[in-house]
Amino acid sequence: MRRLKIALLSRYYWEEHQIRGEEEGGATRQLAEAVAELGHEVIVLSQSPEVRKLKRYPMGVLETWVSPRNKHRNLLVRVRDRLGRKKYHHPQVETDVLALRDFLRLRGPFDVLWAQSEAPDGLIAGLAARRKVKLPPVLVQVQGLRCRFEKGAPVFTEKTPLDIAFRQASRILVTSEMIAADMSNYATPGHSVEDLKAKVRVVYPNLQWAFLRAAEHVHSPPTPMKDRVLFLGSINQHKGAPVFLKAIIRTEAAKRNSIFAVTGDFTEYNKRFIQRWEEAKEITRVRMPGARMEYLGHVSTSEVIRQIKLARVVVVPSLYDAFGRGVVEALVLGRPVITTERVGAAPLITTHQCGIVVPPNNPEALAHAIDVVLSPIVPFSENANHVGQSLGQELSPDAIAPYIAYHLGRIAAPEK
Repeated sequence: MRRLKIALLSRYYWEEHQIRGEEEGGATRQLAEAVAELGHEVIVLSQSPEVRKLKRYPMGVLETWVSPRNKHRNLLVRVRDRLGRKKYHHPQVETDVLALRDFLRLRGPFDVLWAQSEAPDGLIAGLAARRKVKLPPVLVQVQGLRCRFEKGAPVFTEKTPLDIAFRQASRILVTSEMIAADMSNYATPGHSVEDLKAKVRVVYPNLQWAFLRAAEHVHSPPTPMKDRVLFLGSINQHKGAPVFLKAIIRTEAAKRNSIFAVTGDFTEYNKRFIQRWEEAKEITRVRMPGARMEYLGHVSTSEVIRQIKLARVVVVPSLYDAFGRGVVEALVLGRPVITTERVGAAPLITTHQCGIVVPPNNPEALAHAIDVVLSPIVPFSENANHVGQSLGQELSPDAIAPYIAYHLGRIAAPEK
């Protein structure tokens, strides 16, 4: 195996870990460390508003550099950033391009530039190429495609920056077959659907070590309660929380002494959505006098695990989700899952027959699925227990890293 020198461009790599106080860091860092442990050299460029110039920080086995963003920018850069935000829908464009240029000069040459798209760091790589910054081949990793919703259906946004990112990419890694199909939304006259398809490969995202260890060492795991249904996700438009409330009032389970629990809290301030959510809660309270509702809010990883283990079925009714780690986390813990066709991890459920996949934004179908999975005669729970043991190993950072390294190697040394 050829040893590669890899530049990882990851926008929130530094700050998110500092804010959360995480020693291990998030999924990106853990995957980068796993790639480095395969024998490659991974050097990270992140961003921080707290330094005047590129500065090196050790983080685990990786070498991390942070660059200036909001602070210490002169008037000219601020004007350029404002123009960049208007043209590319992304602030601090000029600052980040200059930081990438300096980073490549300082620590290069590199065999490959590995960029995350959703920030979108892939945009920075694309703009750097336009400004004649010499780049190595670029691998863009897509963790999600941003969208808004019209009548419950996703309408993709940020097409301008992502088109620039995808044009520059030598290869594009996506988290599911669903996202691979949705990439056609980013085709342009100069960058066709065929051009995109030729670049796209599917590599599942990795779970985090903290979850995998906690799941493996659950002390005295609770027995699932007879009729406990858990909504797993955040309270926002993407995750379909109002659809869940509309569905449960239609279930047979609601006529019994069932418990319906909702994890998560608001992840965005949207007054109209918050009002709709509160109205749906009130309707649920009136229509379900015999059942019990629990609104748990934001909970810790250990509490998420406990809530999943308590549930008979976990519901992830997202209107759109690139992959859906919550789906996999529930399966790893041996619980059947109900999710929608617009969740990237849905094929795992149908393949292993450990739950039901329903159309998105369809309370009637979701209600029927809940009653079916709660039935004692279906084998979903047994199947989920069986597949959960293998999924945790298959989606660990150590298991996903070889796939990432393979693609990095292929674009660093293209096939003839």
